[in-house]
Amino acid sequence: MVDHFIPYPFRPTGSQIGPWISESLGLAEFGGASPRPVGGASLRAITNDRPLRVELVDWEGASKRVDAWNDLLGRSLEENVFLEPGFALTAAQHFAPARRPSFLIVSDVSGFDDRDRIIGVCALEVAGGFSPLTRGWLPKQAALGTPLLDRAQGVEALDMMLAWIERLHPRTAGLLWPALASHGPTADLIHARAKARGLDLHLFDKGERAILFGGVDVEVMLRKAMSAKHIKELRRQRRRLGELGELTYVSARRPEQIRLAVEHFLTLEAGGWKGGRGTALLCDPAIAAFVRTMTRRLSRDAKCRVESLELNGEPIAMGIVLATGKSAFLWKIAYDEQHSAYSPGVQFAIEFTRRQAMNGDITSTDSCAIPDHPMIDRLWPDKLAISDIALAISRARGKSFDAAIRKEVLRRKLHDYAKRVFYAATGRRRS
Repeated sequence: MVDHFIPYPFRPTGSQIGPWISESLGLAEFGGASPRPVGGASLRAITNDRPLRVELVDWEGASKRVDAWNDLLGRSLEENVFLEPGFALTAAQHFAPARRPSFLIVSDVSGFDDRDRIIGVCALEVAGGFSPLTRGWLPKQAALGTPLLDRAQGVEALDMMLAWIERLHPRTAGLLWPALASHGPTADLIHARAKARGLDLHLFDKGERAILFGGVDVEVMLRKAMSAKHIKELRRQRRRLGELGELTYVSARRPEQIRLAVEHFLTLEAGGWKGGRGTALLCDPAIAAFVRTMTRRLSRDAKCRVESLELNGEPIAMGIVLATGKSAFLWKIAYDEQHSAYSPGVQFAIEFTRRQAMNGDITSTDSCAIPDHPMIDRLWPDKLAISDIALAISRARGKSFDAAIRKEVLRRKLHDYAKRVFYAATGRRRS
């Protein structure tokens, strides 16, 4: 590993670390290392009398830091189950090489017990080729791209990430994080650092998706969300389901239960329209292996459960729920299309909503759905604002950043146009 070292005589405060790193980079290096970008290179700095290190590692390197990474989870500004080791490392192990993330890790290395204290983790795309924007990793299987930043040292962690990109990737103009909560503490910190350091910032794809907050009166919420006629029809459909046999709601929580329930889910999803299109999880062996491993790993820490609406002991609608801290994520839903006349997916969502709202351990449940989802948006009126945030690496690259933003805006417009043409030609809807 190439190790670029920022000289010790400079000891800025946390508020000064960004400009200081930008001015000091290149003044000293260990071993006369080449300034050519090297994927595994690291940078070191001193801030507030604490030595910090930032490095880019792959799955193998990150796997050696799991304990320190898990320790960060309890100190992070914002919870993101999709950037926990159980999810992200499993993806890095099972996804196709071009879709695997690499991990930019910032550590406080001032400990006397030879153990690093991680203060920041950001997952990055590893796709080859030059891009003026370094992109945060967000596969189709993840709903948030929020980096994990330490509550006390988040400023230093963020600035070290920018410094690493500036030093190791001289042609890169900015860092783009996809799908952040627009008004969350991480986005607030990014905005604050942009203002403090005079860095340009741009937001893409601003939208909203459904979210459920704990403690709400579900019956009142549903009456406001749906017409009396719609509620009456759903009740009629549920009675009809009950006439077909015993209708039960089952929650798999133990690892051995979840293992079996996940297999039922994969089969149920593959038997529907997603299976017909080839987009079901089971259609891709690598993705199916990821799902099986990820859910087992998270279940060991009580961070995964599988909910089922069952008819005569057979699931007719299911949901995989991921959780971390006080946050939950309704990650995937599937239903038996043979019972579509009774709206099993909606019936499941209503029952899940009732139970989730009464869960005192959870303050919010992210739907993980597309904006304006035709089903969940009708049930959950509260919305989570989401946006992609791009931040310039430094003031010196302001013009390059402006050009990169224009290029990205055009790319997204062309992509959206291609999607509209595809959906119009095939008669499909977004899902």
